[in-house]
Amino acid sequence: MVKIEEMGIDYPVLCRQCKERFCTRCPESAIEIGPSAQVIVSPTLCVSCGTCETLCPIGAIELFDDIPYVCDLCGGQPRCVTQCNMGAIEYKPASKETISLEPFRKAARGQTPEAKRLSYVVEITRDLRKKWKSGVGG
Repeated sequence: MVKIEEMGIDYPVLCRQCKERFCTRCPESAIEIGPSAQVIVSPTLCVSCGTCETLCPIGAIELFDDIPYVCDLCGGQPRCVTQCNMGAIEYKPASKETISLEPFRKAARGQTPEAKRLSYVVEITRDLRKKWKSGVGG
């Protein structure tokens, strides 16, 4: 979650099931893509090397207590969607569109997961913030 009070941003950064699948370049083959396009981390193969965390250009994977945390879509039935009583979250498993995170890769080199999340959120909310400032769409 990225929270930037002075910009009015409170934004979750989750795995976007990107086109490139940078995280699957795990040297231990501990990460695979499941049938719902979700990231699956094998606890028996993972050695907590941090390669997945380093390769994710938006900081959607983070090691905590030597365990890589990443949204796995709750096995294809994301609980965040069913628990959101405001209808603000949706999941469209039939969507064939995949987002490219390549534009974020170069800027993310050497950054911490927290810094990657911040950079990503500032960039993807740029147009929305412009609309708010101009009074359009609000």
